[in-house]
Amino acid sequence: MDAKLSDFARLLAPLSEDEFLTGTYHRRPLHVPGTPDKIAATFSWEALNGLLAMDAWDPNTLQLVLDRQRVPAAAYSRTAVNRGKRQIMQPDSEKVLALLRRGASLVLNNVETLHGGVLAAAEAIALRFGAKVSANVYCSWQAQPAFDSHYDRHDVYVLQIAGEKAWNIYEGRMDNPIEHPAFYGESQAECDRMKGRVGAKLTMRPGDLLYLPRGQFHDALASSEASLHLTFGCSEPSGLDWLTRLWERALTDSAYRADLPQGEAELRAHLQDLVERFRHMALDDQGLAAAKDLRQSLALKRSTFKLPEM
Repeated sequence: MDAKLSDFARLLAPLSEDEFLTGTYHRRPLHVPGTPDKIAATFSWEALNGLLAMDAWDPNTLQLVLDRQRVPAAAYSRTAVNRGKRQIMQPDSEKVLALLRRGASLVLNNVETLHGGVLAAAEAIALRFGAKVSANVYCSWQAQPAFDSHYDRHDVYVLQIAGEKAWNIYEGRMDNPIEHPAFYGESQAECDRMKGRVGAKLTMRPGDLLYLPRGQFHDALASSEASLHLTFGCSEPSGLDWLTRLWERALTDSAYRADLPQGEAELRAHLQDLVERFRHMALDDQGLAAAKDLRQSLALKRSTFKLPEM
């Protein structure tokens, strides 16, 4: 039997999918206790070591965080030449280990396609919600916070793989933040003001799942000698994505391409005409199809191979 978390119901277990969708999804954080056997085929320290042995990392995909600050790439990288014969900065194992011994946390970004167990869990979420899902690895060895209190711009599913991690979930929550500069300008002082009081304190153990709706303020602290967890970021299509599709369709209508009239009366009439055209375009069958296609296009299942079978 395949023990990978290859469907969303298995990821949630023992909580039922219906309980999650009706009582938690997009509403509130949720901690689902689990057991180590639940995540045995998803990831492990051995799997992490295998990933680190790959010649596939750069300062964007492998990062170190110490005292809540990202370590400059030059402090843990060396100059190398990649397969494209371009000079790059590549992580140096001795420098990385030295920083880890000092209490730095290790972050591997976008690992969803690099390990079968991680890919299975990522696709389980993506296919259930018609969403784009990425996966990051976080590991730490000392009880130091890697990041200040913050919120994410997508729903988050956390799987504790090894060790323990203590989480603070705050009462504050941003209202539907998105990946846009408008949601990247807050100072840490402003985030600390907006996060409010601690709403829940919990400790994640191997097999546990934590769900955080986007915008939920939180922070975490390793509470054992070695902690390893996966974070899946789930980005569903929004109304703004749908508007982008409609904008592309509006290009075919010469009324939208026409110059705006200069006279106020003419301008008002022209804008009214554009509103009516938009209303029709948004609510007809093509407008609905554009919204449905957004989910279908984001959740494409990746090709798999079973060679030497043909």
